[in-house]
Amino acid sequence: MTNIFFKFWRIGSLILLTIVLLFCYTTLPDSIAINFEDAGNPIGYISKQQFFYWSAGVILGVNFLLGLLENALSKINLSGVLQNSWGKRPGSVQTFFKGWVSAFLAFINTYLVFVLLGLYNINSTDDQMLDFNYNYLLILGLLILLILLVFPFYRLLATEAPNED
Repeated sequence: MTNIFFKFWRIGSLILLTIVLLFCYTTLPDSIAINFEDAGNPIGYISKQQFFYWSAGVILGVNFLLGLLENALSKINLSGVLQNSWGKRPGSVQTFFKGWVSAFLAFINTYLVFVLLGLYNINSTDDQMLDFNYNYLLILGLLILLILLVFPFYRLLATEAPNED
């Protein structure tokens, strides 16, 4: 059941990310502030086209590479490595990896939506001042990312495999 939820979240977050990227592209000014001094004044700019192509490239690249990772992980046989109940049920390991990659990708896409909205918020005013501290977004995102990266090892090594019904 959780795999279905994460699969829908993954697809929905990719659609939302595409919509937000296109919205940002149509509404942002021709030069986008990306670098700021300590007082919050912009000192580094990129063009709107560069922003769009770099963002689209990162989105497509991350989604493509994690799709390849999902296919590779589903083909790995871990029965020799895992000596617990996970090793006796290779179907459970493959299902777990598919769900984990979907959850990981859904989080990354959702995080990128917030990053794009933050850039839009900064650049939507005429002076393009960084008048709000977005450090919490970076710290919270990295914390969740670390938890998601450690979770598969914990789940496979410290818990029992669910029953295959």
